[in-house]
Amino acid sequence: MASYDLHLHTLWSYDAFTPVEEYFRIAHEKNLRAIAITDHHLMDGYDEVLEAAAKYPDVGYLSGGELSVNCPFGPIDLVCLNLPRKPTPELKKVFDLYHQWQIDCGANISRNMTALGFPFDDAARLRLLRSYRPEKVIARQGNSHVRGGTFRDYCIERGYCSSKEDYLAMREKFTGSTPYPEYDVVIPAVKKAGGVVIIAHPYNNYFRKTDRKRMDTLREMFQLDGIECAHPGVPTEITPVYRAYCEEFGLLSSGGTDLHNPVEKRPDGSDLCLGGHCGPDRWLDEILERVQIYHGVD
Repeated sequence: MASYDLHLHTLWSYDAFTPVEEYFRIAHEKNLRAIAITDHHLMDGYDEVLEAAAKYPDVGYLSGGELSVNCPFGPIDLVCLNLPRKPTPELKKVFDLYHQWQIDCGANISRNMTALGFPFDDAARLRLLRSYRPEKVIARQGNSHVRGGTFRDYCIERGYCSSKEDYLAMREKFTGSTPYPEYDVVIPAVKKAGGVVIIAHPYNNYFRKTDRKRMDTLREMFQLDGIECAHPGVPTEITPVYRAYCEEFGLLSSGGTDLHNPVEKRPDGSDLCLGGHCGPDRWLDEILERVQIYHGVD
């Protein structure tokens, strides 16, 4: 267990269900030093962060979000910390791009389903969204894309496909795509706003485990400030390798669970809870030399 968790998703992320206050409550009970709500692509739930922080002033929090970007290597997830609580004009334009991306991505799903002969138009997608997403989120983010597992189960229940494998085969028939905003648009806006860019869960697709050439390329391309060295998707024996790389290039080392629910299952069946990573306290101390920590309503 760690004393902080800098990668958390709330119901303001399209694929998560946790109320913001729940993370603050658990962090208070566990006496965590700091958490960061890093919802996908946006900071739409930040008012609720402020409300929860006022109830639990002992829980430090860092402002930020997980911004997924498109680049020559495909999509990459970046945990961006130290984002201003009121977005700069450049950052607002970036958030507007992500709002539109969510809507376009959802419309593309409905277009493909309709083309395949299934009754899943925009209105049907909105009904499905309303079955699990709070109305306040839909009002802010619109008729957006749907959580993958929820959509898969919906399709199986209605006989559009017969199994998970059949669902994947159906998705392979989809045409068109909705790429994330480009990295060379997002990252400059984040940097200008004072944000710190940390590559998230880099082990498999991003760093290809410990491919040094790949690591160097992404570090330079994204002007990385840090690496998420401690994460459920990073094997514990690889964490020291990433930490050594950070020390070599003066990068921050971060740790987070990437929770979407208060308790999730690891691949081995054990529980994954808030703070369930191996990042030591000194990493947080190093981060706080560059990233503002808040308490309560300050």
